[in-house]
Amino acid sequence: MLQEKVADFTLRSMKIEILKALNVTDKAHKMNLIGSRSFLGSLENRLSVRFTTENRGLADRAFEQLKADGHIRSTYEGTINPEFWVEITASGRDALRRQCFDDLDTALARISAPLVEMREGAWAAVTSGRPDSLRQASHSARELIDQALKEGAPDNSVKQMPGFVPDRSSESGITRRHRLKYLMSTFRGDVSESQIRIADEACNLVLAVDDRLKALAHSRPVPTVSEVRDSLRSAEIALRRVLLNDNASAN
Repeated sequence: MLQEKVADFTLRSMKIEILKALNVTDKAHKMNLIGSRSFLGSLENRLSVRFTTENRGLADRAFEQLKADGHIRSTYEGTINPEFWVEITASGRDALRRQCFDDLDTALARISAPLVEMREGAWAAVTSGRPDSLRQASHSARELIDQALKEGAPDNSVKQMPGFVPDRSSESGITRRHRLKYLMSTFRGDVSESQIRIADEACNLVLAVDDRLKALAHSRPVPTVSEVRDSLRSAEIALRRVLLNDNASAN
């Protein structure tokens, strides 16, 4: 019998596992997938783990989000909870193939696939329970911003922007604002100065939160889970302001 153990699942990794399971079957019932305390679900059998209560709750959330996003859909079979019978959709197969489950994943993948993995790794660290994982996750929020700007707006491309004026205070002549303007123009088209200013301030918030968490590390063992989650969410909000149009950012 499988022993219950803590597994390093995130919402995204759980979505992947659900779609993988549905991709090889015609249909499945929600409870047969995620199981319960009294019986193993097919996900547990596939992964050779016994879900904790937290794992099962995460699987429930992943299932409902996949359904809300149109990656799986109800077949309405049976007479008891027919909406729980589901099948994978074309968009679900596409999401599984690309390993992108929301608009931010897709935008980050356009820059560099490892950025999607970095985002996933940061959230995985929040729930891993490993020593120092929270500090690593909090720093990952800042790193995600830095890498997206550097890889998405390389020096040569930024310098070729129409109207580029080097900044004398920077050794390279390129500032974060230059990179923001380049990225926002590339991903969103024409952008106003006010939109760039908002994105710049959103990035400042991420840096400020990271600096605060570093300061807290000197006064107590680790930052709290809620503080690190806030840091990661702030980073994602900033990236959405940079990479997604206003309608997408509102989702």
